[in-house]
This record gives sequence, C-alpha cells and structure tokens, in this order.
Amino acid sequence: MKRRDLFKKLSVASAGILVGGSLLNSNTTQAQEKPQEKLIINRMKMTFADAKNPTPHELKHTPQITFGKQDTKGFTKVVITIGQGGIIHPTEENHWIDYMMIYKNDQLVSNMIFENGPIRGYGEHYLNLQARDRVKVEAGCNLHGIWEHTETLG
Repeated sequence: MKRRDLFKKLSVASAGILVGGSLLNSNTTQAQEKPQEKLIINRMKMTFADAKNPTPHELKHTPQITFGKQDTKGFTKVVITIGQGGIIHPTEENHWIDYMMIYKNDQLVSNMIFENGPIRGYGEHYLNLQARDRVKVEAGCNLHGIWEHTETLG
C-alpha cells in the first residue's frame, strides 16, 4: 500500500472516531449547557466628536485620573475610574471595560485585564512621579472601543 493511501485511510478512520466521540459527548452534555453567546470585542481607537462638548456616552468611556498625596518615597497615589463627570461606565455580562493600560511619560507601567461582570474599570496605584510627569490611561470597552485620557502632575 502506498504511503499516501495509508494516510488517507488513517485520516478517514480518525475523523470517524473524532466525529463519533463528539456526537456522543454532545448528546450527553447538551441538556446541561446553554448556547454560548459570542462576546463582542471592539478595538477601534475612539475620540471625542467635539472636544469642547463631550457627550455623556464619550464621558462614560473616558478614564478619569486623580492624583492624591505623595509618600516619603516619592510615590503618588493615582486613582483611575472609567467614566468622567459623575458618569461611571457600567459593568455587565455583555458590556464592560475589558482592559486598562497605564503609561508614565509614554512608558507602559501597568496592564490589567478585566473579566466581564464581576469587576469595574477602576484602580488605585502608587506611581513614582515627579512634577510634570504625564500619566496616560487607555481603557477598552468591549462594545465601544478604546478610549484614553492623559493628566500631568502639577
């Protein structure tokens, strides 16, 4: 028998075993499992349509960066909330902040990934900052894309 014919027979036999095994498995677990929805992950970079008049939708997705006190070692408390102007981004099973990246003077210092549902896009961090250092936060909403905001330590 030629090698090619042998491989064909082996793949047909393997496919039959795999299909049969999956059918058996799917029949026994089908009643227990509900159909899985495909989660949307949007990776478009977003900006304000009018920077002087942001909409509530835009504010809800924009990171708010607040500087707190600096400790004796030079670390400044930085509080990050996704949402500005009192509008907090929702956290729901199909709509949430799925990641947040923090940059100090354009260098990545933190990368957080959030699962859908149990956690809000929020964080408190202590960054070693000097006057005029820039902190940029990039946050990804699974439905509405990537939003960012930068603040400079005064």
